[in-house]
Amino acid sequence: MQNIIVSYLEARKEDFLQSKINSKLRGKKNEFDEEARLKVRLENQAEADAKYNIEVWLDNIIRKVKPNVTTHPAKFTNAKIDTDTSQIFLGRYVNDGYIKTGNVHLKNKVDVSGNSATNTIVYELYDLLDQDMGNDQKLIHKFEENNESLIQFFEKNKADFEYIKAKCLKVYYGEKSTPETHSSTRQVYFPIGDNEYHLLSVKTASMLMYEVKNRIDGMNIWVDGQHARSFKKENKFLEDGFSEVFDITEIGFSNGDFIKMGNYSLLNVKNKGIAYLLSSCPPILEKRTIRLPRTDFFVQCLYRKNYQDSFMQLHKFIQLDLNNIDIRTAIRNILQFVIDQVILQGLKIRESYPEGWSQQEYYANLPKLQRIWLDEMYAEQRENDSEWRNELSEDIARWILRSYEKVISESEMLGTAEINDVKQRVEESLRQAKEFF
Repeated sequence: MQNIIVSYLEARKEDFLQSKINSKLRGKKNEFDEEARLKVRLENQAEADAKYNIEVWLDNIIRKVKPNVTTHPAKFTNAKIDTDTSQIFLGRYVNDGYIKTGNVHLKNKVDVSGNSATNTIVYELYDLLDQDMGNDQKLIHKFEENNESLIQFFEKNKADFEYIKAKCLKVYYGEKSTPETHSSTRQVYFPIGDNEYHLLSVKTASMLMYEVKNRIDGMNIWVDGQHARSFKKENKFLEDGFSEVFDITEIGFSNGDFIKMGNYSLLNVKNKGIAYLLSSCPPILEKRTIRLPRTDFFVQCLYRKNYQDSFMQLHKFIQLDLNNIDIRTAIRNILQFVIDQVILQGLKIRESYPEGWSQQEYYANLPKLQRIWLDEMYAEQRENDSEWRNELSEDIARWILRSYEKVISESEMLGTAEINDVKQRVEESLRQAKEFF
C-alpha cells in the first residue's frame, strides 16, 4: 500500500512540475526547448518536493481536509451561499444522446467547493481513493475492509488509521445529510396535484461545465510559438489541421480575485475563474444553394464568377502557343472540369426536387430541352432519345464560350482564331462527356 500511495504522490509531483513548465513557456518560441524546460523545472523542484513529501502531505490530510467534495457546487448558482453540502451525484450512463451527468467521459469526475487553500489536497485525496486496485476494487474499498497493509502504513507514519478512515469515507462518499434545499438557490416548483409539489434546486454540474472548456481549449494548437489559426490565415499547410468553435462567450466566476475563485470550487481555480457559454441562438438559414430555373438554367443557376479562375488558367495555357501533350492535357482537364461542374449543377436539381416540378405554371417558360434534362419525370425520354444530348451539348458549349469571352475580355479582346480554337476544344470535350449526361 505504501508503494501505491508514494507512486501516486510522485505522479502528482510530476504533474505539478509539468504544469509550472507549461504555464511559464506556453506560446513562447522556446516552449519545447529542453534547456528552457529544465530551467523552469529546477526553479520549482524544491516547492514540489516539499508539497508532496509523504509526511507533509499526510499531515495536511489530517489537519486541513474537510469533506467538501461535490459534483454540483451551489456557489455557481448563488455566490452568497456560505455552506454547501458534500453532495455527490455521478449519474449513470444512458445511451440517449444527452449531455448530462453520467453520460460524459470526464477528465475530472468531481469538484471541491470551499477554501482555496485546501481544496487541491481534498481533490488529490479523492483521486487517490478512486485509484483502481483491480478486481473491481478501488483504494477506498481497502479502507472499508480495514486492510492490514494500510493500517501498518499509517501506524508507521504515526497516524490514527480509524480517524483517517472516517475522513476518507466522508470525502469519497460525501457526508450524510438531509436531502433538503437551500433557501439561496434558485427553485423550480412542479405541482403534482392535491396541493403537493416537487421542488428542484438548480445547481451547476461544474465538471460538465469545465469539461466543455477544457475540450475547447484543447483545440488551441501551437507550432513553434505560432497558433494554428495563423497557418490558415497565411494559407500554410498544417499536417493535422485544427478545429475551432465560434461564437463563444466567456463567463467569469470572480476571475479577478484568486481567493474568491477558490471559494467557488477547485475546478474554478484551475480554469482561472473562466468558463465558456456556447451559443444557443437559432440557426441562421441560408438561401438555398440549389436554385430552380424559371426561364433559363444557364442564366439563373450558373454563376460566371465561380468559374473565373478556370477560365483565366485556360487562357494562360492557350497564350503559350505550344502544342505538346502536356499543354493539350492541361487545357482538356480545365475544360472537362468546367463541363463537369455544369452537369453536376443539373444533376443536383434533378435529385433535389420531386419529379414533375417543371409542370408548375411558375416554370412554364422554361425551355423543353431543359425540362427534359432537369426533371426526373422525363427519365424514360432521356433514356430512349439521344437528340436532347446533342442539343444540350451545344447549349453548354455556347455558355462556356460566352463566359470565357466575358471573363477574358475584361483584360483584352480575343481574336477570331482564339475564339474558334476554344469552341472546337469545348465541343470536343462535350462529345467525350456525353455518356455522363
